[in-house]
Amino acid sequence: MSFPTPEWRSSFRRKLDDPAFAAACRSLDERAAAYHDYLPAHPERQAGYYHDFFCPEHAVQLVFDPRCGTRHACPVDGAVFGGEPYDSAWLWSVNDLLSDAALRLAARWLLRREAADAARAAGILTGYARRYRQLPPGPKSNPRYPGVVTFTGLDESVWVIRIAWAYALVLDALDAADARLVRDELLRPAAEHILRFRWPEVHNVTNWNNAALVALGLALGEERFVEAALEGPVGLAAELAEGVRADGLWWEISLSYHYYTLAALVWTMRALGAAGRPFEGDETVRRMFRAPIDLAFPDLSLPALADCWYFIALTGAVGHGIPDAAGFYETAYARYRDPEFAWVLEANYSARPRASLEALLDGAGRIEGARAPSFASAVLPQSGLAAVRAGGGSSRLLLRAGPDGGVHGHPDQLALQLFAAGTRLVVDLGTAGYGIELNDDWYRQSASHATVLLDGVSQPPATGRVELVRSGDDFELVRGEVGWREGPYAGVSSRRALLACGSYFIDYFEVVAPEPRTIDWVLGVRGGIVEGLEAARPRATPLEGACGYSRLASLQELDGTVARRLTWQVDGARLDLHLPGAPVEELITASAPGNPAADRLALAIRRRRAGRALFVAVLVPYRAGEPRPVRHVRWLDEAVGAVEIESARGVERWSIAADLRSVRRDVAPPG
Repeated sequence: MSFPTPEWRSSFRRKLDDPAFAAACRSLDERAAAYHDYLPAHPERQAGYYHDFFCPEHAVQLVFDPRCGTRHACPVDGAVFGGEPYDSAWLWSVNDLLSDAALRLAARWLLRREAADAARAAGILTGYARRYRQLPPGPKSNPRYPGVVTFTGLDESVWVIRIAWAYALVLDALDAADARLVRDELLRPAAEHILRFRWPEVHNVTNWNNAALVALGLALGEERFVEAALEGPVGLAAELAEGVRADGLWWEISLSYHYYTLAALVWTMRALGAAGRPFEGDETVRRMFRAPIDLAFPDLSLPALADCWYFIALTGAVGHGIPDAAGFYETAYARYRDPEFAWVLEANYSARPRASLEALLDGAGRIEGARAPSFASAVLPQSGLAAVRAGGGSSRLLLRAGPDGGVHGHPDQLALQLFAAGTRLVVDLGTAGYGIELNDDWYRQSASHATVLLDGVSQPPATGRVELVRSGDDFELVRGEVGWREGPYAGVSSRRALLACGSYFIDYFEVVAPEPRTIDWVLGVRGGIVEGLEAARPRATPLEGACGYSRLASLQELDGTVARRLTWQVDGARLDLHLPGAPVEELITASAPGNPAADRLALAIRRRRAGRALFVAVLVPYRAGEPRPVRHVRWLDEAVGAVEIESARGVERWSIAADLRSVRRDVAPPG
C-alpha cells in the first residue's frame, strides 16, 4: 500500500479550494517563499545539545540567526556568546529549520505542483543523504543515546519524521537515482540507527522513536520498522497502557512533556491514517487531549509543573519544537468532534487566523458545536493534582501531591499555585534550558516552589496523594499528604489543606517529624513586596542548604512572633498574606529569579525548629486600586488553625480538624 494513500492525497489537495483553509494555504505559501529565499547550508558535523543554547544568567534561549553560527545574542541584554557549547547547539536549530523546510515545501508541492518546491525539498533530502553515513561527531558526545545528525536519538527522531514525510510527499517528483540515494543512504540507515538505540522504557523519548520508526517504515515500505514501533515491551501499545494515567496525563507530570509525548503520538496516528491503517489507542489519546483543559487557569494559561516551559497556554505555545495549542486541537477536533476541543479552537481563532500546517494535515472543514468547559473544581488523582475554582471562577488554586515524575520531576510535593485578580501570583516556575547551572540549582530545587523543606535540603522523591474533600458554592476544601520512609526526610510526614472561600484562601500546612528539624515554609510570589517591610532589617547571614537558597538575594528579617500582613503587587494585582505570630518562628523575605530569571519573585520564608509545626496563613488576592476584600484577620488559636476573618461575607470563624479533612465555620452577618 502506498504512503500516503491516493485517498489521503486527494483529501489534502481538496483543501486548496476550501475557503476554510485559505489562511493555512497562504501561510504555507509565505513559509515556502521564505525557504526559497534563504536556507542555511547542511551542517558538516553532528549538532550539539539544544539545552546548551541558553543564556546562563537570564535562563532564556539565545537568538537563533540562521545566517551566523558563531555569534549568539541573549534577547534580554544583547550579550553575545560564541564558541562551544553554543556553536554546536546552534546546529540543532539548523537541522530543525531544514527538516521543517523539507516538509512544508513537499506539502506545497503536493498542493500546487510547482517544480521549484519539489526541487528545493529534494535538495534538502539529498544533501542529508550524501552526508549521513560520514557526518563527523560533535565535540560533545552522548554515547548512551546518540543521534547521527543530532546530539540525541530523541532529536534524531523528531528531525527524521519530517524528513520521511517530505520524501513520501515529493517522491513522484524525484528521479530514480535521487529517490534511491535518499532511501538507501538516509532513511534506512536512520531507521536502523533509531531501532538500535531506541530508549528502552516507557518514556516520552520512546514515543518519538516509535513515531519515527512508523514514518520511516511506511515511507520505505518496510513493515519490520512499523511492527517494531507498534508492538513489544516499548511499542505503542505498551507506551499507552503504562505511560498514560487513568486521568489522562502522561506519567512524567509535566504539561510540556505531556504535549511533547502527545505530539509524537499524533505523528503516529497521522502516519497510520495516511497509510489507511487503524490506530489502536483512540480513547487513551482522547483523554490526553482533555486532561490539560481541567487544569487551565482562567486566562487559559496552563500551570508549569516539573520540567515544563513556564509560558504555556491553551491559546499559545504548549512546549518547544511541537505545535501550539491550536495545532494540537485541530487534530483533536477533527478526530473526535469533542465540543470542548472545538471551543479551544474558537478561543484561538478569535484572535488570529486559522493558519497552521496541522489544519491542512488534519483539520476538519467546519469547526462547530463548540462548548466551553465547566471549569469546576477538578482532581486528577492518579497524577496527584487538584485544581480548585474560587471567586466565581475568577480564581484558580492548584495543589500538587502525587507520584514522582522521574528525571523530569521536581521536589515539589504539596506545592501550591494560585491564579487570581487576573494573573498568576503564586507560581511554579517550571524549567529553563537544562544546560545552565541556574536550572539545576534553582528551578529544580524545593525553594523555588511554594511548599515546605527541611534542614536546607530539597525534598527527596516521594509519592503523595491529593483529594478534593468538599466542593460547593460557598467554599472548597482540598487536601494533600506525603510521607518519606528513608533518606534525609525519613520518618517525616506532611499534610496540607487549602480552603477557598470566595475572596480569600486559608492555608493549613502541617509537618510532623520524629525529632526536631528546621522546617521552612516557603511562598514565592511574582512581583515585589510593597507593604509590610517597614520594620524589616537586613539579614546578617545567608540561608544555607542545597535547596535553592544560593540563588536568594536581598535577604531581610522580620519579627515572626507578632501577627502581620505582607502585600505583593504585580500586573495590576495584589496579594495580601496574613500571618499569625508564633513564639518560635523566624520570618525572612528575599528576592529570587523568576522565569525568565530577570522577572523576579519575592519570597516569604517562615522558619521553625520543631518536631511538629502547623503553619496557618490567609491569602487574599485583589486588583490594585480596589478595596481590600478582607478587612480584618484575628488569630484565635494558631495551634489548631482557628481564625476569624471579616469580609463582605460577614465575620467567619474557621477551625480545622486534627486530620485536616474537615473544617468548622461559624458565620455572623455583615455588621
